[in-house]
Amino acid sequence: MVLEERFRQLTAHRQAHIERVMVVMEALAEAHQLDRQEARLAGWGHDLAREWARPQLLDEARRLGLRWGPWEEQEPLLLHGPVAAAWLQRAGVGTPEVWEAIHYHTTAGPSLGKLARALFVADGVEPGRQYPERETLYQQALRDLDAGYCAVLASTLRYLQTRNLAPHPDMLAAWAQCQARDP
Repeated sequence: MVLEERFRQLTAHRQAHIERVMVVMEALAEAHQLDRQEARLAGWGHDLAREWARPQLLDEARRLGLRWGPWEEQEPLLLHGPVAAAWLQRAGVGTPEVWEAIHYHTTAGPSLGKLARALFVADGVEPGRQYPERETLYQQALRDLDAGYCAVLASTLRYLQTRNLAPHPDMLAAWAQCQARDP
């Protein structure tokens, strides 16, 4: 199935979210000298597999030969980024930076490139998200991508804590880097 068909199969709600993420990615690309086309593509591709059922995601990850750990086994929705990244890679669409961004847009991760940090931010602060500090985080990310990334990580960790959900190890490693950056 071609990538455009995968997009068309998404609900209108998911497509609207993706469009908003793409707009934020364009703003972040302009603010931080990122390739605009790569930014739009990362935003467009990040949730192509998000509406797949958990068993389908596991089956597709197996079919694609992806590797994953116990966190993804416990919550297969965490595979929607890696699966979508693999789809783009196999289709020859995008660059390693785009694939990295899509792969890690849910969990974040240590030592990610600028495009991946921008997508993590954009997914978290797009205008359809409804939480009090959303606009402040967005403005911070426009001024300073690293500070914005770390602030969105902190916000995400607080959210997970309120839900009694353990953060993914990649997210904890990213947070450790943020803390080491700002002693």
